[in-house]
Amino acid sequence: MSFSATLSRFMASTSMRLPNATPSTLYRFDASKRSWSLERIETEASVSVSFSDPDALFSIVSWNVDFAAPFVLRRFQSALSHLEKLLSPHLDSPPPSTIILLQEVHSSCFQPLLSNAFIREFYQVTDIARHSYSTVTLVPRTLASLISFVSRVPFTSNTKMHRDCLYVDFDIPLPPHPDSEPKKIRLRIANTHLESLNGFGDTARPKQLGAIAKLLTASGIDGGLVAGDMNSISPSDLDLPERLDLTDAWLVGLQNTDSNQGVDETETGESEGHTWGYQPRCEFPPRRLDKILTKGKIGATGIQRVGVGLKVEGTDIWVSDHYGLAAKIIVQS
Repeated sequence: MSFSATLSRFMASTSMRLPNATPSTLYRFDASKRSWSLERIETEASVSVSFSDPDALFSIVSWNVDFAAPFVLRRFQSALSHLEKLLSPHLDSPPPSTIILLQEVHSSCFQPLLSNAFIREFYQVTDIARHSYSTVTLVPRTLASLISFVSRVPFTSNTKMHRDCLYVDFDIPLPPHPDSEPKKIRLRIANTHLESLNGFGDTARPKQLGAIAKLLTASGIDGGLVAGDMNSISPSDLDLPERLDLTDAWLVGLQNTDSNQGVDETETGESEGHTWGYQPRCEFPPRRLDKILTKGKIGATGIQRVGVGLKVEGTDIWVSDHYGLAAKIIVQS
């Protein structure tokens, strides 16, 4: 069966779970051709990865890399270098590998992204070109065989900024049990940038996150995670995840501080969870705009901020106005 036929068949079977979805795919760098090639995604992911520890399936890094500030290419290249430095020590060990969720990737940044040696060797990407700015998800090659579906769902009438959500579904094999057949669960990883600003944004964000929350545990999905810039700028945003039955990984981290699973290792408290408002300081107060939220049989632990105080080397240019977030992903009963 051709790739397009396979994708069409799977879209038909999942249309109720992903309304208005635009089928997407992955691209893999082909060293022999010196180019990025379309990677076929099977409707039933092949199982070539085993997980012996459900407490360490993989890790997530989510980061809004700021498309609007000057020197976008230099800043983006610095962000990639920082991610390589952060992730390289873990490449020689077994999973967890790290999925990277980027927001506000400027269209001009695809050239440095796709020419980066670290990305070429260790990652596959959901996009190799986009208009304006957008979300991009980078999946480790070690996890790519577990992917069963990739799609991008626009928020349609609930956005004036052309925002959407990028979904990647994984079929995760569970550790074998002597008394049962091998099992797997399907997890959905979502990458989003909710509507900005007050006014229309205040009414749009609950609808946008509500639509995502429904799809994180839709039919056939055992658990889901959404990470990204939630633009929590209004009082009504503060308890929005709770109202949608989403678990906020940062708040869970605060509860676990006394059990040596602390947040940022040395910091506690809601204010230390702020991810925006320091790089640089501005007339608006610092806020916890970026979040990792989970639902169903998936959890996030050991959450930390990344990119704190990070500047382009040899300059006073902030790499991004946002801090990123990193966490380990676990299966929950």
